[in-house]
Amino acid sequence: MVQSVSSYSNIDPAAGTGDVKTDIAVKLFKEAQESQQLVGSIIQDTAEISQEAMQKCRAEQC
Repeated sequence: MVQSVSSYSNIDPAAGTGDVKTDIAVKLFKEAQESQQLVGSIIQDTAEISQEAMQKCRAEQC
C-alpha cells in the first residue's frame, strides 16, 4: 500500500526507503517553490503600495 507524502511528516527521512526519501525531497522542493512565489508576491505588492504612497505624498507635497 502506498502512503501519501503528507503522511511522512513525522518520519525521519533518513530512515525511509529510496522512494520515500525521493517523495519527501520532491514535496519539500515544491513547498520551497511555493514559499518563494508567495514571498515574491508579497515583495511585489509591497513595492507597488510603496510606490503609490510615494506618488500620493509627492502630489500632496509631504
